[in-house]
Amino acid sequence: MNFTSFLSVEDTIFALFCAIDDALKIVGISSRNGKLIPRSGPPPELDDREVLCLSVLQEVLGFDSDNAYFNWLENSLLIRSLFPKLIKRQKFAERRALLTDLAAKLSSAFLQMSGESQPPFSSSTRILSMSAARCVPAAKNA
Repeated sequence: MNFTSFLSVEDTIFALFCAIDDALKIVGISSRNGKLIPRSGPPPELDDREVLCLSVLQEVLGFDSDNAYFNWLENSLLIRSLFPKLIKRQKFAERRALLTDLAAKLSSAFLQMSGESQPPFSSSTRILSMSAARCVPAAKNA
């Protein structure tokens, strides 16, 4: 299903974060000290839920390039205000890879939540954004 969302990027981020929290409840996982997957070390600067949210946001906004997406993240005043502890690109990529299996479980939870055969947030869900449009080819924002 292709449709255009009329949510602002900020509202989309809030919706994604809430949907991720709801999906985590469905799969029975809770955050402990910012970690969704038990591992050693101090609490992360950027909570695992925030990493998941930003990962899904990349898909929703249609960024095919990790470099372009992270460049947009680092230069977006909105993102910097909502995620003041944004980590460096390489560390973000490592954390996203660490959370890959969990993200797959959450996709199943999204299906349960939406009652449909596709998750409510996927690469086919596009959000128009003026700030993101400068980094993403026009065809990807339609």
